[in-house]
Amino acid sequence: MKKTLALLLALTLLAAFFAACGPKDPGVTQPSDQPTASAPEQSGEPQTSDEPVDEGPYNLAVGKYETDANGVPLTRYQYELPLSTTDEVFTYLTSPMIVEAVPESGYEDLAYPAMLAEKTGVNIEYILIPFGNRWDNMSILVASDDIPNLSTNIDWFFPGPLQQAIDDEYIVNLYDYKEYMPNYFYEINSHPDDINVMAKIMPVPETIYAFYCFESEYVTRNSGAARGDWLEKLGMTNEDVVTIDDLHNLLKLFQTECGAETPYLLLSGLDSHGIFSPAFDTNFVVDSMNNKVAPPVVVDGQVQFCNSRPEDKEAMTLVNQWWNEGLIQPNWMSTTAIGDYMPLILDGTLGVIGLIPGEANDYSGINNQDPNAYWVPIQKVVKEEGQVFHLGDGRTWITAGNWAISPKCDNIPLLVTYCDWFYSEEGIFLSNWGVEGEAFYYDENGKPMLTDFLINHPSGMSWALLQYTMNDICEGGIIMRSKTYAIPGGEQFAEFHTFWDSHFNCDRSMQWPSAVTFTAEQDGQLANLGIDIQTYIAENFLLFVDGSTPLSEWDSYVAGLDQLGWAECRQIYQDAYDAFMEKY
Repeated sequence: MKKTLALLLALTLLAAFFAACGPKDPGVTQPSDQPTASAPEQSGEPQTSDEPVDEGPYNLAVGKYETDANGVPLTRYQYELPLSTTDEVFTYLTSPMIVEAVPESGYEDLAYPAMLAEKTGVNIEYILIPFGNRWDNMSILVASDDIPNLSTNIDWFFPGPLQQAIDDEYIVNLYDYKEYMPNYFYEINSHPDDINVMAKIMPVPETIYAFYCFESEYVTRNSGAARGDWLEKLGMTNEDVVTIDDLHNLLKLFQTECGAETPYLLLSGLDSHGIFSPAFDTNFVVDSMNNKVAPPVVVDGQVQFCNSRPEDKEAMTLVNQWWNEGLIQPNWMSTTAIGDYMPLILDGTLGVIGLIPGEANDYSGINNQDPNAYWVPIQKVVKEEGQVFHLGDGRTWITAGNWAISPKCDNIPLLVTYCDWFYSEEGIFLSNWGVEGEAFYYDENGKPMLTDFLINHPSGMSWALLQYTMNDICEGGIIMRSKTYAIPGGEQFAEFHTFWDSHFNCDRSMQWPSAVTFTAEQDGQLANLGIDIQTYIAENFLLFVDGSTPLSEWDSYVAGLDQLGWAECRQIYQDAYDAFMEKY
């Protein structure tokens, strides 16, 4: 089978996405103890799902497991493998993370996808598209009514609300096949304390859009870090960096005492890791991928948009000051992907960055120009000690990746079963650890550990994991953050999460609920208005950073937003928020 592969992988915006998928589980678990959250609350007497059906050459789950009175499985289901002994082939649209690692013969010849095919008996034809081209690619596929059997990141790339995708028969309503996915149905009912889970997975009764990737633990996945060896040289620790003034002083010391030419890493999306902006009660980011207009916040029940408020001006004033003092590297606007900023981290240009803990290993020791280099977590800084944040809590059970299935698939029950297998104990373990000998090995205590091949990969261990094991940026499943720390000294990186969470006091009172959805009509209105607004923000808001547009013109900039339908968009968001809060 010949696979489609674009020659160049556009990694624009992936830095922000990857940050949302950082390692987090401080322990490494074996397949026998994989549950990722408390079991669902049970009600009534156990029941059995539909009567077993004549499966033929398949091993499906329907009729083989017990449920509670609400139809929720009582435990994870363990599949008999292979799932299929037929020669059926499913087309699968996704994106590789390291394009040069894909062999000419096709992605399926890598050890990991080959293992999946051998274990499950399910044959996949991989259609690999550069991540940066997926918007245009999906639009073409929708226009031609030619969406592959299985697609990733459907909520990002489908040009419309997902309810429309079901209504217009571009994707399957997975709820209609819930008897074939006991593990996923078990998982989505395992987090009753987080309203965003069920609201995102099943926003409409008896409707499930996609198999979303779940996190194994509820922790802060990414935030700020500083050069620990430089702090040590200055006689400081990360506990000394508490306020914005502390961070400012540290940047100047890194510059004058440690040789960091421009010590702060500002991305083109601005404060994507939320290092300082929560202190200003704003999301100081420019992010058209995850926002239809601009980042929303809620103040006393009223929706407001960031990139325009007095709080944003205050944050921008700080960043402009850092720029004028030479603390921000001059090419920040082109810093969109890991390849843009990694050299600056490794050569000592930068001393304070945002990262996921696994990247701390990529940027330390022998990988760095200074073999003594190491990184430590720093907290989200406050204006004054004791400040309570009102937003900026990025903890979630659901990460970026997901799978959606096309109604044109010839064997939907089998493809649903294939996806559900990744939420089983065996599927979780195999997808996270990959192929023994390539991605992991067992140490003398029988504990899985990552191989030197991944630890010392030229693209960095964190990115190599996305290529040689499950890719939680794109795919469904359950990501075990523990695997990232299964390296010599990995415990120190697991502690990043503990530090970030223990130094973050947030009441979430201004946080926009991540599961708010829009009607097809609302989505169409936002699409029409949002393009011009997002273009205006990208072309004007960012110019305040380096003073290309002076802050004295802030009011004029905001007035320009008002002329583009800013108030109309805000009202649409308000209506969607009110409907969500009334429902949940």
